[in-house]
Amino acid sequence: MRSLILETPKDPSSLKLIKSDLPLPGKKQVRVKMTSMGLNRGDLLYCQGRYFFQSPEHSRVGFEGAGIIDALGGDVFQSGYKIGDRVGLLPMSFNISQQGCFSEYGLYEPKSLIPSPSNIPDDETGSFWMAFLTAWGGMVDCGGLSQGETVVITAASSSVGLAAIQIAKMLGAKVIATSSSDNKSKALIENGADKVIIFPSNLNHNELAAANDDYVANVREFTQGKGSDLVFDAVAGPASYGLVKASTLGGRIVIQGMLDRRPMNIHAGVLMKRRLTLRGYTLDETLEQEIKKQAAINAISKGVENKDLQPVIAQKYSLSSFNDAFKDLKLNQHIGKIMLIP
Repeated sequence: MRSLILETPKDPSSLKLIKSDLPLPGKKQVRVKMTSMGLNRGDLLYCQGRYFFQSPEHSRVGFEGAGIIDALGGDVFQSGYKIGDRVGLLPMSFNISQQGCFSEYGLYEPKSLIPSPSNIPDDETGSFWMAFLTAWGGMVDCGGLSQGETVVITAASSSVGLAAIQIAKMLGAKVIATSSSDNKSKALIENGADKVIIFPSNLNHNELAAANDDYVANVREFTQGKGSDLVFDAVAGPASYGLVKASTLGGRIVIQGMLDRRPMNIHAGVLMKRRLTLRGYTLDETLEQEIKKQAAINAISKGVENKDLQPVIAQKYSLSSFNDAFKDLKLNQHIGKIMLIP
């Protein structure tokens, strides 16, 4: 089988496909023949040595994927899984360096598997659990989004952003999406956003101040002066000033990404005066709590079955074209999920 390996930590140029023998599952494992894998920004950060944990030498790569069970270990029959079952991988539930799923096959414990929805094709089943679980956990579990509220979703053309738009609309919320490119506005509206605000990236101090003012004016106009109830933010950085200023009294801001690594521009007095809640979120928070994890999986599965939630695919690459896929990811011009197909 072929697997993608990061030979040298912090060096994406050392990514290479290697061949190895087809592994046999241990007593508590199943073997999954991978059919599709989702490429996430976390994969790039992991290869760059900028993720929350570091890679060893000769590390496997890949946080998200899905496939078909083709072999069972001796002690997994009671799990309910059988050969031929279509399954996705539960993000963050397996050892990336040893079991990273950018491979033709992988060995996993049943606790790392989720049944794949029947109405999603094999070459797309590896595209949605990371995005939809992150969006559900950040907006619903952490942010408390409810029907009739207005949520701002930043960097909304990403797979997480698009999943967040769909979940918010499914719950009956109103959505303001932000994007750094006007070229993505039409796609965001088509995917459910009620309003799109263009907020260019990499602005200098004066440009940033004007962009923040424009953002605040747009949010207040859309909400008839009230402000946003929730912000689901993937950017952080100095643009956080506008997110705070445009929030309603008692509003919530959930930060789930750091696309802008510059310091945040937030005055404590504004948080106090507006009684705002500002906090960070990572998917681990939902996955570590069994009740919340299962509730999220059930809600997303039902949403996919009802066609309220659908993965948005930007581009599909063969596993052997992984370099092109990573280049596409770094350009940040795509809308939706970039896929690898074995």
